[in-house]
Amino acid sequence: MTDGAITDVTGRTVLLRGANVNQLNDYAQNDPALPATAPLERADFTRMATLGFNVVRLTVAWSALEPTPGAFDVAYVARIREAVRDAKDHGIYTVLDMHQDAWGKAVGTPQGVACPSPLKPGVGWDGAPAWATLTDGWSTCTLGGIRESSPAVARSFQNFYDDTQGIQGHLVNTWARLAGEFKDEPAVVGYDLLNEPNPGLRDPITAADQIGRYYQRAITAIRQAEQGGFAHLVFFEPSAIWSAFGLDALPPAHYVADPLVVFAPHLYSGSINVSSEIPSIEEGFRLALDGAARYGAPLWTGEWGWFGDPAADADQVDRFVNAMNEHRIGGAWWSWTQACGDPHAVRDGNTHKPQGNLNKIDCPSGTQLGLVEGFARPLSRAYPRAAPGNLEEVTSTGFAGSGTGRLEAWYPGAERPDLDTTGVTDLDLTQVDGGWRLTGNTAGAYRVTQH
Repeated sequence: MTDGAITDVTGRTVLLRGANVNQLNDYAQNDPALPATAPLERADFTRMATLGFNVVRLTVAWSALEPTPGAFDVAYVARIREAVRDAKDHGIYTVLDMHQDAWGKAVGTPQGVACPSPLKPGVGWDGAPAWATLTDGWSTCTLGGIRESSPAVARSFQNFYDDTQGIQGHLVNTWARLAGEFKDEPAVVGYDLLNEPNPGLRDPITAADQIGRYYQRAITAIRQAEQGGFAHLVFFEPSAIWSAFGLDALPPAHYVADPLVVFAPHLYSGSINVSSEIPSIEEGFRLALDGAARYGAPLWTGEWGWFGDPAADADQVDRFVNAMNEHRIGGAWWSWTQACGDPHAVRDGNTHKPQGNLNKIDCPSGTQLGLVEGFARPLSRAYPRAAPGNLEEVTSTGFAGSGTGRLEAWYPGAERPDLDTTGVTDLDLTQVDGGWRLTGNTAGAYRVTQH
């Protein structure tokens, strides 16, 4: 990584753009009649490639990796490895994301337990195994169904930060074992240490500090496990409060003092934040860039997305992509698909409605309905996948940079793109499913413009 950009071993700036894949997650089975995840198949990656995607953020679950204390489920790891291989075969990198929502599967309100008004029962989500869910008997009821509002969730997180019964150490060790499995795999671009960490029961400054202390332990364990292989990127996030409001204390920089860390907040500005315009898309990026600068780290948005009517929201998606281009960063759309029994659908009472904001699934039948074209179009826009040296400009019509190496870019559509190039030799345009792949060589300043 150089100058706030994610780079490969040849020094090319790499824009990682794609989607979150939740099909290997270990969601709670809140409705026994409906699957909580859709099957993950090689064909999923084939379809992603037709959109020009070059990365997936693959959600993996602590509860599946370590189902009992000290265990390591090699069968689950084999499924992860198969997904990494299938993605690699389609030119797609993988970020392994230790996912959680509302701590884990075991914080749902049990059957027969009533919640006093105005509280509502909580559904089970994903993340920690039941044996590492230490609620101390606190209530699982939620305020208005907001999953993070459950006292049991906050108590479980605080016990994690306090390493009660050694549970934080268990996750750190699980990270070490998982990183050891992929220490020689270049298609795994890196590791996202914990999805949207809840602050627990402490004030914002103390909460940020305890999140940072976990990050430090995990990074140290991962680096030790990678010995004999090579160091991968480590993606770290601000708190779930930051993701909801765009504001919160950030973990102190000394906890993530590693040359290969990436600041990876979730940018839902303009979409599902508490306010649709506070912060705006552009202000959300400014806040995220300020955070990345604090760490001297690149910025990558691990989640972003829209969930309403594509006809109404497609312009907002275009606006978000424009902001990514302006700042020359990548990100992963949430999500590739969503099953009928996904906790989001169960919580919202939508298990009888089609699910997914990119690949629709009919519910409750589970029949695939295909791509949501209103969102697929802006998500598949042209972009430089890998640009030699310094990528100086990306717009809706082209890009420019300066450096020596192999250039790669994506152009969607059946029609051959009409391009003007400067400083690019050995130019080749190859038609592939869904679009065109540009390759060429540069040795100094270069520019590619599409008419």
